[in-house]
Amino acid sequence: MKKIFTICLFVFGLFLATNTANAQQSFSAEVNTAAQTKTVEMGRLVKANKTTQESMYIAYQEFYAKSETLNSLHKVGTSEYADLEKKINDRLASQMQEALNEEQFNKFLETTEVKL
Repeated sequence: MKKIFTICLFVFGLFLATNTANAQQSFSAEVNTAAQTKTVEMGRLVKANKTTQESMYIAYQEFYAKSETLNSLHKVGTSEYADLEKKINDRLASQMQEALNEEQFNKFLETTEVKL
């Protein structure tokens, strides 16, 4: 009887852990794909190493997730949309400035519409 009870508790614990792990995957597949594509493209352009590309990926993942949320919640062309879009772009630029060296960051600014 103790073994059955222990097995039931173990299975219940696994069930809870699985739900928690799934909830942590907050970015959609589209966001992850867009972030990966942009990271590879920009990584080649600025000649970034693997560690730098990992930082760039996280920045792009956040950028695309926030942009997706912005587009779903606000109408394009409104002042609120423009303000939030500027904040999202500023956040991306600051994250890229932290991840890239000065030469790479200047090349990043030249090739994107994001301004610091």
